[in-house]
Amino acid sequence: MKRIFGLSVTLILLLFSSQLFAAHSALYPEDWDPLLSDGQGRFLHDFSYAGYHYGAPDLPDTDGLPVFDVAADYGADPTGNADGSASIQQAINDAQAAGGGIVFFPAGQYRCDSPLIISASRIVLRGAGSDASFLFFTSTPLSNGKSHILFQGAVGTGADKPLSEDAENRSFTLSVDDADGLNVGDDVVIGWEITDDFIEEHGMTGTWVAFNGSWVPVFRRTITAIDLAASPKRITVDVPLRYPVRVRDRGSVRKETGYLEECVVEDLAFSNAVEVEQAWSRNQTRVLEMQGVKHSYLRRVASFESPFYPELQGKHLQSCGFKFLSSKAVTVEACVLENAQNRGDGGNGYLFEVSQSGEILFRDCIARNGRHNFIQNWGFGTSGVVWLRCESSGSAVVNRMGGLEIATRAYSEYHHSLSMACLVDSCLFHDGWSTGNRRDWSTGAGHTATETVLWNTRGDGMGRILSFNYGQGYVIGTDAMDVHTTQSVVAGALATGTEPYDYTEFINGAVYLRPQSLYESQRSRRLHLPELDDGPIPTAALALHYGGPETVSAGRGQPLTLHVDVEHAVDAVQYQWYRVDNAESWQPLPGGDGPTLVFDGLREEDEGVYCCIVTDALAQAQSPFIHVELNVVVPLRPILSLALIVVLCIQGCLYARQAAAKQ
Repeated sequence: MKRIFGLSVTLILLLFSSQLFAAHSALYPEDWDPLLSDGQGRFLHDFSYAGYHYGAPDLPDTDGLPVFDVAADYGADPTGNADGSASIQQAINDAQAAGGGIVFFPAGQYRCDSPLIISASRIVLRGAGSDASFLFFTSTPLSNGKSHILFQGAVGTGADKPLSEDAENRSFTLSVDDADGLNVGDDVVIGWEITDDFIEEHGMTGTWVAFNGSWVPVFRRTITAIDLAASPKRITVDVPLRYPVRVRDRGSVRKETGYLEECVVEDLAFSNAVEVEQAWSRNQTRVLEMQGVKHSYLRRVASFESPFYPELQGKHLQSCGFKFLSSKAVTVEACVLENAQNRGDGGNGYLFEVSQSGEILFRDCIARNGRHNFIQNWGFGTSGVVWLRCESSGSAVVNRMGGLEIATRAYSEYHHSLSMACLVDSCLFHDGWSTGNRRDWSTGAGHTATETVLWNTRGDGMGRILSFNYGQGYVIGTDAMDVHTTQSVVAGALATGTEPYDYTEFINGAVYLRPQSLYESQRSRRLHLPELDDGPIPTAALALHYGGPETVSAGRGQPLTLHVDVEHAVDAVQYQWYRVDNAESWQPLPGGDGPTLVFDGLREEDEGVYCCIVTDALAQAQSPFIHVELNVVVPLRPILSLALIVVLCIQGCLYARQAAAKQ
């Protein structure tokens, strides 16, 4: 029996089909504050300090710098037939002697048989475009870990100033008894000793062995204020701390000098690919490295296929691309690195690498066909790094067997000890991103990250997220990504010791997340810039499908099943089946909290109208009204008796007619 409720039921249907929208993360509401935490101690760091001059809107000012043309002024061969490294190095040296300058590469190909070294501030390497000015290096280093272009600061540290009390996470201030020799504007490094207590606290006893008992630099900062009248004296720095600094671990402040600054590389293309056996004979050969550099910029730089080795079939780099070591506040923008030769063990195939550095910004960069395309590597002391609108594909671990290269899946990743408060924002992964406990790998990497965020991460259906932070981590907003934040076969040992598992929100719902970029939003707030317009929020696509008939029936005591399917859900889905007696009476059914409603044996009292409501993070959807009826079946034995009587009557009539006809 069907029941039709009319207009009032239609209104209820519309109500249950409405969007519930909360387009902002619970951890980043519209009134977010950098010190906001939820009731469980979860929070998002302010990542907006990443980049050149901590995200300042103004780009490097190179107006007024003298120009040193490597071809016109120094005779470097723009055809690439002759080695131009001596001419180019001389142009660099002259720019350094002048207190800074633009080393200009007109359109052409420039062959370098030797590395190039920059050891002064305000040096700009500029080409006519990454599709016009090409530098290719032909040599293989004599040892591992060398770079063909090296910006080399000479950073040294001053006297150790021990903390007099613990400094809190997200704080700008530190307390010391002795501030002698420290002044506003000084570069300082904040660090601590990797003590047995620190190691035990993180569950890394027997794993973190490479730095045991050593004082390590962790946060690279600049002093903005000193209160000498306070007791103890108070030092204020320019960027918040990303982790507690404890007296227990002999936390301290040390002055730093010797950074290079205002260095720029732009509008150039690089290659250092060589003969295959040569490439595999060395580990960690990089095309460019910045070491001890601050407030500098790389933009519109690409790799390319070396013309010196045309048989390499598209290879661009011997092993690694760019590395940033012991540096801070550098922006890498619109750069493309790809096609590494050596992607084997030993630190190879890292295209965009950062180590022991803070507030490095990679924005709008593309990495293809490395081992770990974007990577934090080696040691404590990486924090505040942001990867914004980057794209990664083709990460692979490669092993050579009998001349063949066997590739297995790899990811961009946090690779070594305890990266802190880093952000992957609005990135596209065709391969994936990995965070977790790497245990004894890489000389005891252990927990590779804490308090990191993946925000608005997109894929093509093949990308994967493995997110297992020590303490707390966050995966907020994904689309077409295979997300793993709890123990699974795929996660393996990465999840060991990482509970509580990472916070998730807007899984499969990144398109609805506002803001689309956490970094851009936080930067706009802090610097009072206009907010980016993310456009209107799309209508939630949650869909509920019921494929059965409008009316279903079964006999008394017979089983009956109603089933619905859900598409385009965001985060977890909640099901609730209702019995609808009338427009005002929707009775939630005990046990009706899944996609299937089962009647083990249908009874008269089960007849009625049923409906399923599903709810995800953004919206609700409702099934059609389904009418359940009990089949009324006449018992078989009376029917047979009646049929027999009818048959006998017919036969009797026929017999009587036949008898009458014979008379």
